Amino acid sequence: MPLGPEHAVALWNVYSDPLVARYVGGDSLTPDTTREQTERWARTWTDHGYGQSAVILRSTGAFLGRIGLSIWPDWNETELGYALLRSSQGQGLAQEGCRAWIDWAATNLPDDHLIAVINPLNTPSLRLAARLGFTPSRHETVNDIEVTVHRLNLPR
Repeated sequence: MPLGPEHAVALWNVYSDPLVARYVGGDSLTPDTTREQTERWARTWTDHGYGQSAVILRSTGAFLGRIGLSIWPDWNETELGYALLRSSQGQGLAQEGCRAWIDWAATNLPDDHLIAVINPLNTPSLRLAARLGFTPSRHETVNDIEVTVHRLNLPR
């Protein structure tokens, strides 16, 4: 399900946990910036036909977070990213959702690769990126934070 402004409050609930937010925006995340994010991702869906997806637990309808693709216009690259409730982490949901997006991207995107922008202190995301086949590519500074950009060449 495309993530949009209707999910802003639920996504803020995910981000309001400092242990979740610390690697996906930290103190820059507020209810207002979360709404702006969801509006930007909704435009990406409209303009490009893909974006971030709401992760909804089928059995209860509970919102668990987001997984999907985002465009980095400054780099002209597409990122695979996610954020899940802490209670939903470690269950394979991020891996399953990321693999589905990789498969979709390999078939549908003209890009020859995806990136994952990861804070080098985020050990769980570093491990997941490696399991998915991403390799460290370069270092960048995003919002005054040094991050590692990992690259996955898409199978063709």
